[in-house]
Amino acid sequence: MARARKQTKETTPGFAIKINPQTELGLAMLIAETEDGHYEPVAVVSSVSEAREIAASDFARRLKEVGMGCEDVTCPARYAIWAQGIGGEYKPLREYEIDGTAPQIEW
Repeated sequence: MARARKQTKETTPGFAIKINPQTELGLAMLIAETEDGHYEPVAVVSSVSEAREIAASDFARRLKEVGMGCEDVTCPARYAIWAQGIGGEYKPLREYEIDGTAPQIEW
């Protein structure tokens, strides 16, 4: 499938289409990021909705591991979706920060 090279009206900045929670993203990446700049790939996702579900599940798993005494668990400050934008390069599409122990998703 050919990628669009220019934006039209009503598009998400940097992308050729308007992205909503159900938009097919192709092979987008969900990345967990820490406050100090470290990052960890979490999953390949196909939509914002799928990314939300996986991020919430991943965060809950990490909290459980920390509660069980695991010391090598990365505790993310935010999750970001990286998707292919205009011209084919990957760029951050959306991100949300975690406040306390519950992800705050505002997409």
